[in-house]
Amino acid sequence: MEYEFSGHTDEEWWSDPRLKRVDVVVCTATCVLEGSAYRQPQQRLLDAITSGFVANSYRLGKDFIPLTDVLAYFPKGGKERAVSAQISKSSVLFVAERSGGQPEKTGAMAYQLRMKKPVAARLYLPPYMIMGKMYPSSHQKLLHVLEGDELFLAMTNVDISPPLPTGESAFGFVAINRRQIVHVIESLAGPHKPLRGTEAPRRLKKKVAR
Repeated sequence: MEYEFSGHTDEEWWSDPRLKRVDVVVCTATCVLEGSAYRQPQQRLLDAITSGFVANSYRLGKDFIPLTDVLAYFPKGGKERAVSAQISKSSVLFVAERSGGQPEKTGAMAYQLRMKKPVAARLYLPPYMIMGKMYPSSHQKLLHVLEGDELFLAMTNVDISPPLPTGESAFGFVAINRRQIVHVIESLAGPHKPLRGTEAPRRLKKKVAR
């Protein structure tokens, strides 16, 4: 199963007062879910998605992304509400953050951000095309990030086409599942020339008879 819905349980892990809520939209190939993800106070959303988090002494989020207050959108137009849902990480295309995904920036975190250089890129994750900025380290290229070990990659200033069933298409931050990417085109900031062989054919001038 890609996702599992559930009702109230005796152990409500999300009652841990140390957890921070993050308003997100999680997109899979067969379902789009909006709801609340969770992180610990010093975690980013990306860290919680990648490594999981601790709630009421239990570590969660190893293979599934847990959500609460869920509204699921299905391809044929149906919707379903649920108290909670668990989404298999392997089936996730991307997780879009609406708010609450970043802890307060410390001096060390701000320094790390300065050390990374933004690279404009366009990613194709069927059926979505995602445009935004990715952040290789100063000594890396985007290719090195794509070939890395992390399952989820960070992207900012994101525009998604077509828009999601929620009606949204623009997000400040999105975590992309690297294994769901079909292809990547980078450096789209400047004008791009048509590929050789795709130029429009030139019209031949007609000779005027004398």
